[in-house]
Amino acid sequence: MKKKLGIGILLGAIAPLIAYLISTYTTLFEKTIAEKPMLIYAVAVFINLLAIRFLFKGEKEALAKGVLAATCIATILYILTHKLSI
Repeated sequence: MKKKLGIGILLGAIAPLIAYLISTYTTLFEKTIAEKPMLIYAVAVFINLLAIRFLFKGEKEALAKGVLAATCIATILYILTHKLSI
């Protein structure tokens, strides 16, 4: 169970990590959605939520919980690093 939870966390960290890399190290972000900086992270969360849905439906609860944990951690980090008020 713990091994699958860890794999789920790693799996869930992929989409937010890609969103961070795109927004930080490429000009793609500035050219397309510069006026909506949170959009790319919202897409990453949406991808993770789809993964969570299909993992729970496929009865892979430990993986789904790991993806959920990674999504929550990424969201909290985004709020803290971008000084958003809750």
